[in-house]
Amino acid sequence: MMFKNCMPLALIVLLLTSCSSFNDLYESHSSSYNNVGSTIQRTTYLTNVEVNTLENRLAKSTNSIVNVPKEIAAESSSLPAKLSNFSSIALESLLPMQFKYAIMMNATVEKITNVSLYKVIDDWFGTRYRFGGTTRKGIDCSALMQVIGQYVFGWALPRTAHAQYAIMEKVAREDIQEGDFVYFHTTRRGVSHVGMCLQNNKFVHASTSKGVIISDLDETYWDNRIIGFKRMKDEALSLTN
Repeated sequence: MMFKNCMPLALIVLLLTSCSSFNDLYESHSSSYNNVGSTIQRTTYLTNVEVNTLENRLAKSTNSIVNVPKEIAAESSSLPAKLSNFSSIALESLLPMQFKYAIMMNATVEKITNVSLYKVIDDWFGTRYRFGGTTRKGIDCSALMQVIGQYVFGWALPRTAHAQYAIMEKVAREDIQEGDFVYFHTTRRGVSHVGMCLQNNKFVHASTSKGVIISDLDETYWDNRIIGFKRMKDEALSLTN
């Protein structure tokens, strides 16, 4: 009789003990799942960051003309501020060369639109100066303008800087555009050097000391020697043929 009265109490103790064990087991498994979940979330996050880095977008470009130099790639971290209005599709359609010269000229990459011009500049960039030279072994300033004029704009320019100056029309400095010419006196009072205007006050030319290079018109040396700016006019084309 006493045994029968103790049965309910024993069952209650057994149930409480079982519930406590089950609760511990549940918490243990729940903690494991939470850990796995956080691991999955962290992995996904890192993958997304990797996929969206600028360097990976550049690497996906199928239209690359040149490889981005290491120093340019390292500096590319500053570009997102300039590309804030670009969609990912527009970004991936740009060429490494456009990024390269945007950085060199401190310009926004979407303004580097004349790819043919920068392809020719890139092909000749760093070629040493040689007076009278017309090849990759050495080229002078007016011959470089002939190369750019012919392959980019279809112009057949005269051989010397002085003759090129004579067939072009004058342009005010505040009105210069990419593709206009800038003339200097570097050895005497007359025209002795020529370059082509780019963007942001930059110009490409064959420097006697550094070869084919991009310089700034505001540099004291060049600013003090500018004779004027000229633009190729349509009627001049017939004079050069």
